Amino acid sequence: MVSSPTPIPATPELTDVPAWPGPVGASRGRLSPRDIDPDALKVVRKLLAGGHEAYLVGGCVRDLYLKRLPKDFDVATSATPEAIRKTFRNSRIIGRRFKLAHVFYGPKIIETSTFRTAPESRGDDDPLITVDNEWGTVEDDARRRDFTINALFYDIASNTVVDFVDGLHDLDRGVIRTIGDPVVRFQEDPVRMIRAIKFAARLDFTIDDETWEALLDTAGDINKCSRARLLEEIYKIFRGGAARRSFELLLESRLLHEIMPSYLALHRERLVEAGKDRPGREVDPILFELLDALDEHTAETQSVASNGVVLAILFAPLVDDDWSGAPRRTIDRALEELMNEFSVALGVARKDRELAREVLVARHRMIDLQRGSGRRRSTLAQRQHFHDALVFLGICVRAYRAGGSELQFWQRLAAQATRGPAEGERRARPRKRRRRPRNRGGRAAGDAGSS
Repeated sequence: MVSSPTPIPATPELTDVPAWPGPVGASRGRLSPRDIDPDALKVVRKLLAGGHEAYLVGGCVRDLYLKRLPKDFDVATSATPEAIRKTFRNSRIIGRRFKLAHVFYGPKIIETSTFRTAPESRGDDDPLITVDNEWGTVEDDARRRDFTINALFYDIASNTVVDFVDGLHDLDRGVIRTIGDPVVRFQEDPVRMIRAIKFAARLDFTIDDETWEALLDTAGDINKCSRARLLEEIYKIFRGGAARRSFELLLESRLLHEIMPSYLALHRERLVEAGKDRPGREVDPILFELLDALDEHTAETQSVASNGVVLAILFAPLVDDDWSGAPRRTIDRALEELMNEFSVALGVARKDRELAREVLVARHRMIDLQRGSGRRRSTLAQRQHFHDALVFLGICVRAYRAGGSELQFWQRLAAQATRGPAEGERRARPRKRRRRPRNRGGRAAGDAGSS
């Protein structure tokens, strides 16, 4: 039997919140309230004041426990989406398969979901979850989540982490483990396989043996997912700061063979043509250098690359060097043909495809134009895709270990465009001479307006 957590002294904001004894579950581990987003605390406190149960939940609790900076903060509550909407005027309900509320504080969103229980079986042999809107208790909500490390709840009133699934132990061990039978959990929602790889790579954790074996056995089910959810998780993997390790695990698990068969076929064809084909080599080695460079960029700038830049990185090893001298229309057609099958299979948005194409072309132009005319350089720097092209050029310089002087040139040009001309370079505009009105009426100038 686990003893109940020791409460901390109430803060002034919590003095009006009714006391709640808390769930019957393992509770241990304290987090620092000063590291928690104040708006997320507002949401929890207002729900508690309204008589609902409410906790911070999921990735933010996991990251705070690991002394990492959470990317965002989510809330779980006993309040229904409609009750959340009535409580917060600055909110709206979203989703059909998984209905929840977004509470807005300026550009920030606090995702607030209702406790759910595992949905009832549909009565067929396919456990795939298509609707997930059956309300439950906080313990039900914990046990229906994907991995133990994501099923942790933070009780702000007692400053304790509530753990029903031994997730804190797995965090201490550095292990990714599903809650319940991993085969069933992956069949219920195959995107969980990609998420297992994402968390293992990002947190530098290992995947539990039983979970890994189940992932290998059910990899083919990944194609049951909607293209939109699949593509969203793929983008998250590459933007999360562990793109290289994620890609390696996707290859090792053969998930990538199910998700991007045409993309891997392009790499195999390219390797054979270039004489780089080796046993066990499935992609051009330069791709791993590009992914390393992307991870370094993410860590250094604390910013995420756009979808177009991610696509450009994936296809850069497949672009022929001699394309740079071809007419622009020819290059556009070649790049469109190169990316077409991949883009159609995953439902890549046209704007992202076009940005990737612009960025790939701009890299070669930026190297050539560094020695070209000032007018053409200025025109390129004013293009809408210039920032993304500059990010991509920086990643390529790191990966190919060439082009550093060109990168510095364009970075200086970008900085000047941001600051405007230097003080010493500013020149006053020549004053326009005011023309005297022309005498159209035939009268002398001195007679104008006289009666």
